[in-house]
Amino acid sequence: MSEAFKVFVVDDDPFVLDVIRGILEPDCAVEIFGSVDACLPRLEVKKPDMFLLDVRMPGTDGYTFCRRIKDDHSLSHIPVTFVSSHDTIDARLRGYDAGGEDFVVKPFQPEEIRRKVHVAQQIAQSKRSLQMQAEDAEMLSSLVMASMDEYAILVQFMRKLITLDTDAEIAAGMLDLIHRYKLEGVAQTRISQRVHTLSAQGSNLPLETSVVDHVRSMGRIFEFRSRSVHNFERLTLMINNMPLNDPEFCGRLRDHLCIAVECADSRLKAVETEESSHRNQSGIREAIERIGASTSSAREAYLRDRTASAELVMQLELDFSKVFAHMEMSDKDERALTTLVGNFTENLLKLLDSSEATHQAMEDLGRRLAQLNRA
Repeated sequence: MSEAFKVFVVDDDPFVLDVIRGILEPDCAVEIFGSVDACLPRLEVKKPDMFLLDVRMPGTDGYTFCRRIKDDHSLSHIPVTFVSSHDTIDARLRGYDAGGEDFVVKPFQPEEIRRKVHVAQQIAQSKRSLQMQAEDAEMLSSLVMASMDEYAILVQFMRKLITLDTDAEIAAGMLDLIHRYKLEGVAQTRISQRVHTLSAQGSNLPLETSVVDHVRSMGRIFEFRSRSVHNFERLTLMINNMPLNDPEFCGRLRDHLCIAVECADSRLKAVETEESSHRNQSGIREAIERIGASTSSAREAYLRDRTASAELVMQLELDFSKVFAHMEMSDKDERALTTLVGNFTENLLKLLDSSEATHQAMEDLGRRLAQLNRA
């Protein structure tokens, strides 16, 4: 049996501590602390799988404690979710800058806390996988950067871009590009009503996604603090650590990133068009198959009806012959009745023969549809 997911809750409000523990137990192993100072000794003995931190507390606040956690190699992999009564972009940015992964606003619902813990479990698994990939990428990047300059990196990205076939691949390609420039950031793609947010920390992290969703409406290209944001219709790239101490290099990077993001946005448009075309072709093929099936059914029904009609006509003539043999009719009346039946039979057969041309055309249509569906 696997060990329960361990959650450390740090809040100076005893009521909040009791509520969160009641929500998460017994599914999680919950330990509560009234302050950061009370939590620190426990960390020397036991490491949690997740932190739930109040933002404002006496002594060390949640942001400061989070930075301390992220600076500690033995703790930095543990996801942190802030609990705050202030739902502002500044509060979220401070949490993001401190290294937090998520944000909960007081008062909260029990289901929201449970969902955040579930997200933290996914983040922990994602980080373990990404850490291994990052180590491999770091080794490869070091080798590549030794023989490539910044312009060659951009050219290589442009060549690679045309081979990327999905929005997820394009987002990963953007992260690889900025990693080669020794930058950190977040890429968000938006096509076919799908939104995919990716960073080195994982995909679709709630706090990162909320920050990008906010800045994507603030202009095509803008900067704040050490961040640089490039917004296009289908792609947003946010750089977190622009080298402001080197203005010349920083300026070149802005130009390179603008070109890269614009080209990636065009590639995303092409991918979206290809997906739409594929869906339309699938719909046409399905329609052709349905029409072909209907045509085949109509042809089969026609053949059954024609055979049945011919049999009825023959039976009708036979029955009349038998009736004539037992009826005392004059030759004139018998000829008139025979002529009447014969005319009716002839007209019915002509009608069936004229329908044959229609059904031949339907059969030819069915063959042509089948050929088109195989094309």
